[in-house]
Amino acid sequence: MAASSASHANETARRYASALFDLAEEKGELETVATDLKSVIAMAADSKDLTVLLESPAFGREEKAKALVAVAQKAGLSKLVSNFLATMATNGRADEILDASGHFDELYAKHRGVKRALARTAEDMTAAQRQKLEAVLKKAVGSDVELETEVVPGLIGGIQLRVGSTLIDASVASKLDRMNTAMKGA
Repeated sequence: MAASSASHANETARRYASALFDLAEEKGELETVATDLKSVIAMAADSKDLTVLLESPAFGREEKAKALVAVAQKAGLSKLVSNFLATMATNGRADEILDASGHFDELYAKHRGVKRALARTAEDMTAAQRQKLEAVLKKAVGSDVELETEVVPGLIGGIQLRVGSTLIDASVASKLDRMNTAMKGA
């Protein structure tokens, strides 16, 4: 039952994101809305209070809507995003705002013809390494690539690269795991 509820919530977030995307496109504000929604995601990541506001049933719908509009105004977010946050909260969907923001980001990337990639490494990549990887990825996927990086010391060395649903794991930790499995089978 929980999985069904989660998929329903995910679909609802997609519908809200799609409606916002259409409206932002119509008003010529796609870039502004995309930037503002990234700010909302970052604010929630940095603020336990904002996360509690979004997720807690202890606050009523109207309370959440007023608080989110105040946060949006203080952060200098566009009127369109402020209204979006208030609408989701008023409709009892405040807990899906971050998911909807993520879905909007996916729609915006697709609209721009950009593929997303995530590179996990044991240490921070240098600017030169990042540029080289972006160039290789652009050539491989045939379009612009937005590369996110993440440091995961447990990889020991090498890289894990995810482009869409494809994962390439060339980390030292993965190689050691494969060797360990092979030795157990010998």
